[in-house]
Amino acid sequence: MKRIGLALACAITLAATHAFAEPTFSVDFQGPTAAAPLLDGFFGVPINEGDILTTALPGPPGPNPPLPGPLPSPGIEVGALAGAVGAVPGGLGIVPGAPGLVELDALSYGRDQGIQLYFSVDEHAFGVAGPLPPNVASDGAAGPGEASADVFTYLGAVVATPPGPVVGNTTFFDGNGLAPPGLPCVGFIEPNPPSPFVIPDGGDNLDAVDVDTTFADLGGLIFFSLDSAFADPLEVAPANSGTAVGNLVSGADVLVSTAGGAPALAIPAAALGLDLLGFDTDDLDALIFNDADGTATLTPPDTIYFSVRRGSAVIGAPDSAFGVPIEEGDILTIPTGAGLPPAMFIAAEVLGLGTVRSATAGPFGADELDALDVNLLPVPALAPVSLLALGGGLICLIAWAASRRRLRAV
Repeated sequence: MKRIGLALACAITLAATHAFAEPTFSVDFQGPTAAAPLLDGFFGVPINEGDILTTALPGPPGPNPPLPGPLPSPGIEVGALAGAVGAVPGGLGIVPGAPGLVELDALSYGRDQGIQLYFSVDEHAFGVAGPLPPNVASDGAAGPGEASADVFTYLGAVVATPPGPVVGNTTFFDGNGLAPPGLPCVGFIEPNPPSPFVIPDGGDNLDAVDVDTTFADLGGLIFFSLDSAFADPLEVAPANSGTAVGNLVSGADVLVSTAGGAPALAIPAAALGLDLLGFDTDDLDALIFNDADGTATLTPPDTIYFSVRRGSAVIGAPDSAFGVPIEEGDILTIPTGAGLPPAMFIAAEVLGLGTVRSATAGPFGADELDALDVNLLPVPALAPVSLLALGGGLICLIAWAASRRRLRAV
């Protein structure tokens, strides 16, 4: 009976940790997945730019592990609109913006913490050469144009880092699973070469991600931001949807909802040092948030990190920690004082992104970071495997060996 109980405990441990590295994400409206639109891989309904998606694999809808090689279109995990179909039904209750779009810009489930950082970029990013290709530089606008659908992992420590030498990044999830071979993918369409002032794009842009989503996350609070109305200097109208204004909030605000609920303001732009030049003048387009006290607001000991998109008014303002001009590839955090711009957390150069201030920007200007996440996986090569699951298995193996020694002693 003891051995049966031990086996059951081990099974529960491994089952509970199986979903540790399973992603949810969104796509912007300019690429073919949302613009065409394609039908999702779970329910056969059109995908839109506000849906929270996951990899579509055989089996029940829900968070599914990414696999190497091409996959069908992603499945809808939580839809954007009220009452939307999804593996978790009910939708986020997003109201369409002026062009009728429901652009979700950033995503978090309020439990982001750990030692491994992940991010994505848009199709105009050139990157800066780093030590471990494939990376933004090898796959971006200077190469095959496949960076915008990928997720990259930072090779450095998740600590405050001002501009300095490149630490770099490497590819974690591929967009379509075809190149580089052997990496898990998200089922998007590649390539997406830079196409300034042209819509729609030739490929997809992943613009929000959580790499380790579980069903518990999806049944709880979902934090996100919506797209601002101001223009992107590299795009033509309607490159930005005004979804935020359509929901009576700024694109710099962090909202919270549940599947089947309606968006509510969780963290106002001012608390982040944004919109200092007026309502909806900044756009928060990537988010890491740890709601440590469970209040769904920004209070100690919560932590938050974010970036802003191209065209935001805060770009060029000195950050409140190092006095460095803010760029769209920087990871930022709360300002050091009320009424000040955000503080820099990790500078874009260190991540391996090009900046104007370091004279490493490409022909389209500074590289834009447009999705963020952080978790406990310390080794990029083990991305498809949960280290927590491996740890659980090791604990079980040690316990089993100990039980065998006790039986031999009897």
